[in-house]
Amino acid sequence: MNIAMEQTEEYVNGQLKNKYGIAFILGNDVLYVSPSKRTLADRA
Repeated sequence: MNIAMEQTEEYVNGQLKNKYGIAFILGNDVLYVSPSKRTLADRA
């Protein structure tokens, strides 16, 4: 499975560690993907 994401962020133990912007995940090793709790209205 290949995945392209925008506005990606890395959280460790509930704390923001890094903002990546656009991220591409390539391959079969994807174990978990979590959507943000923000809505489309929050982006504006």
